[in-house]
Amino acid sequence: MSRTLKRITTVMAAAAIAVLPATALVPPAGAATSLGPVADSYVDSGSPTRNYGARSYVKSDGSPTLVSYVKFTVAGSSPIGYAALRLRALSQQRTGVTVHSVAENGWSESGLSYQNRPPVGAALGETGPTTAGVWYTVDVSSLVTGAGTYSFALTTTNNTSVKFASRESGADAPQLILDTSPPPTSTSFDLQRIGDVYQAVSPQTGSTYTGSLKFAGEHAVAELEDSGGGTLNFAPGVYDFGSEYFKFQGVHNVTFAGAGMDETIIRNYTSAAADTEPFNFSGAFDITVRDLTVSAGGPGRSTSDALDFDNGNNCLVENVKVVDSRAKGIVFDGKNDSWNSANNVVRGVVITGVDSIGIHLLAATDNLIENSHISNTGTYGIQAGKASTGADQANKKASRNIIRNNVIDQAGQDGINVNSGDDNQVIANTVTNSSDDVSGRDGIRISTSDGITSQRNVVSGNTATDTQATKTQRYGLNLVSSSVIGTVVRDNDFTGNLLGPIRDLGTSTVYE
Repeated sequence: MSRTLKRITTVMAAAAIAVLPATALVPPAGAATSLGPVADSYVDSGSPTRNYGARSYVKSDGSPTLVSYVKFTVAGSSPIGYAALRLRALSQQRTGVTVHSVAENGWSESGLSYQNRPPVGAALGETGPTTAGVWYTVDVSSLVTGAGTYSFALTTTNNTSVKFASRESGADAPQLILDTSPPPTSTSFDLQRIGDVYQAVSPQTGSTYTGSLKFAGEHAVAELEDSGGGTLNFAPGVYDFGSEYFKFQGVHNVTFAGAGMDETIIRNYTSAAADTEPFNFSGAFDITVRDLTVSAGGPGRSTSDALDFDNGNNCLVENVKVVDSRAKGIVFDGKNDSWNSANNVVRGVVITGVDSIGIHLLAATDNLIENSHISNTGTYGIQAGKASTGADQANKKASRNIIRNNVIDQAGQDGINVNSGDDNQVIANTVTNSSDDVSGRDGIRISTSDGITSQRNVVSGNTATDTQATKTQRYGLNLVSSSVIGTVVRDNDFTGNLLGPIRDLGTSTVYE
């Protein structure tokens, strides 16, 4: 069982692991095992006493409230390093379900109803948008750590129901995948500044690299890559590239870990050249950058982002601060030939003082930006936008991204902009005082360019307002043209803006 896919909800098109019947519940030590459920059903607020345990599917819905429940029993003494819930979708839905823990396991398949349903617990992960016939896998390792009985609830806020096969469906039944193999020995390097040079030392191998920050860091990462991955730890302090920068090609399974968001500061201030991002990745997979500050300020240059992921997939940027950049803060770029940039997470970052976009999803799909604070950007706070007409993958859309629970203040243009993208979700964000540098922009803007439509995007639970004495944010939400099609708008607060709450020139907008 690969351990590199644990962070992101992943789609699995085929079942490569045999499903054990519910009676065969002891996973062999050091192996990947798939267990079948001992019970599953769903409940319906519209029929509070009715039981659905005999159905060949479970179903979740936002209105009326339908919640699915699935229960597994795990025996054995081996510690579990990885656990995932696998579900086969029977319907298409733009948001999918959220998988939650359920603490009470006393419910039965034949007795469960809405009236006696157990409480839904903490969220563990999401399937993302679903397509009928496709398997979806959600990491539940934080809950399933050893022997015991485990219940899960499947919920959705969408008012279109989503169905998954139940245990009555046979081979398509839900699965709990367990990996009890011991984790691989991890290699690491500790990087610190010693006088005017930098030194990276591996506690495991004794390897030592001393020289410039670029030399020590890149050589340490090359050795980590050769050993199957590991961690480059930065001690507290200020790390200066001078005119250099990290450039990594095709690096997999490496973590760049600072000592804390405000404890480790990495910067290149003296380069005037283009594309000298402090972190420049091409073809990265399963990369983590966390717990540090990045600065790419200094003299003017044609472009220099703080963290640039070209064709980056399954990467995590978490608890990172970007305090200065001559271009964008963080960019995931999927526009060039064979590039993708999918299944990435940006979480808990702070971005301020960048000259361009705070976070840019450029022709990138299936990414998550959440719980971040962005302020004083030169252009957009967050943009999910298509490739240009001159790109290798001309007009490739940015689609199925989730932008949620972020706070954006004083973006130079729109706080959040979706440009020619489909099935994106803009949920529970707070956007204030946008259009600070460029007039005529909005809190949230769904736009199009070059004749490429924006379709089926969801704008839900957001607040977008202008609190300034002299207001600059025109509308809380602007659907700019008839090429913005089928946008779903629900439960937002767009009061207090310069011209009004919503400007809707879109086609077939759905207000819920």
